[in-house]
Amino acid sequence: MGLLAIDIETASPFEEPSPGENDPRYFEWVITSVAYQSDRSSDPETDILFRKGGWDGEYTAEMLDQLFAWCDGKEIDQVLTYNGTWFDLKLIGTWAKQLEENGIREGGYSDLCSLFNQHIDLAKAAADQYSDELWDDQHILPDWKAYQLAGIDNESTWYSDYEFNDAYFDGLGIDSKHVKGKHVGQVLGERYVDGVVNGLEETSTHQELEQLLSDYAESDVADLFELYDVLGGDSLQNDYHYPLEEIIQ
Repeated sequence: MGLLAIDIETASPFEEPSPGENDPRYFEWVITSVAYQSDRSSDPETDILFRKGGWDGEYTAEMLDQLFAWCDGKEIDQVLTYNGTWFDLKLIGTWAKQLEENGIREGGYSDLCSLFNQHIDLAKAAADQYSDELWDDQHILPDWKAYQLAGIDNESTWYSDYEFNDAYFDGLGIDSKHVKGKHVGQVLGERYVDGVVNGLEETSTHQELEQLLSDYAESDVADLFELYDVLGGDSLQNDYHYPLEEIIQ
């Protein structure tokens, strides 16, 4: 069975969303992390797809094209996300519809519906299996907690492993030792795109930032296959199957 795992990273360059917000108008697509396992005995093939320009719709369309190109020729029977029903696939599907409405990229939404027809949201399965760990106001567990409960060593990405000068790092305003999703959304994603727009790809700082983002994004998908197995594997498609057409109402 061919399995595709997908996760996206976003930025909010125009308006900061409230905590827990998932309205697509607050978010812009920066990174797609993908992993593919052709059969259960093979090691996953992983890749990180970056935005190649500014915030114009043409570059969002190009992100869509990168995803389709990467998946082309692969026999994908199931797609795995962690909370993709609420965030990743909802945003990708909405962006694809907006691109069609604005005459920028035709056919993207229908192609996504085909790609994500056999989608399993592991966050839903983890919330049910580890329901005793949910707080009163929680619907799902953070992915790091699900990995911890499943006994999976999902490695953190540490800022100290990258060579940023002190002035640059202090300017980011980050007070954590390891990368968090909110850092990408609030600071790092926008810094990366600014670097692309301003032609800084060859600078050591931009390249170090790209490597950090690559490592962090890969950690979001590389272990989803093991989590899938721990939570029930193929049996999950009976109760946790959420095709894109049901997500985008």
